[in-house]
Amino acid sequence: MKALDLYKKLPKKNCGKCSLKACMPFAISVIKGDTPLEECPLLLPEEINLLKPSLVQGDWREELILKLSAEIKTLDLAVIAPGIGAEMQGSDLKLLCFGREFFITPEGTIKTEGIMTPWIRILILHYIRTAGKDELSGRWVSYSELKAGMVKHSSFVRECEEPLLELFRNDFEKSVTALQRLEATKGKGFPTEDAWTLYLLPKVPMAILYWPDEEEFPARLKVLFDSTADTFLDVESIMFLVEGLVKNIEMMDSR
Repeated sequence: MKALDLYKKLPKKNCGKCSLKACMPFAISVIKGDTPLEECPLLLPEEINLLKPSLVQGDWREELILKLSAEIKTLDLAVIAPGIGAEMQGSDLKLLCFGREFFITPEGTIKTEGIMTPWIRILILHYIRTAGKDELSGRWVSYSELKAGMVKHSSFVRECEEPLLELFRNDFEKSVTALQRLEATKGKGFPTEDAWTLYLLPKVPMAILYWPDEEEFPARLKVLFDSTADTFLDVESIMFLVEGLVKNIEMMDSR
């Protein structure tokens, strides 16, 4: 199914209640695999069940998930768990991601309550496969200071920092509330009062620093990471993580 075909089957009300705010971008995002069909509040459960089989695609995400799951099968989850801040529950690995509990079986299958999109499955599998075990340094660095981060720096600014800045400028209070729901805490020792630290994955803390508009200076935002972040995720996955944060805030904003 193409995005236009899905759009024709949506309510086409542009109600603004999903994270994409309108039906056409929502249809495109669903087809790409970035947004679950269930996010549309106007679709009935039976309509979702009828549409879902037409959305199954053999795209790169599903292929990557299968590849990563196969790699997980070769790992000893009990050995990996302490290093990545997870714990074992029976034979499954229990991991917190975005404040939610996920359970990963020895076969690489991920289970959780609620909706699970391809991007979060990929992110979790990458995190487990990397199997980092460093102690956090407590030293904050920019994305460009991480291994290979300079190469992706402009993309990180465009896809992560600029959208976060826009969210904070448009609705500061709701953005802060969204961070607090993800258990962010007010940061200390940063060069701005508007700073928060949070853990979207157990061993990948990040700091968000925001400077509001002043008379001569426009608002700006910076995302920092513990200097060990690149031992737990590669820089592309770290960008994936922050893009997920942007989407999470957008979704919370729309409620």
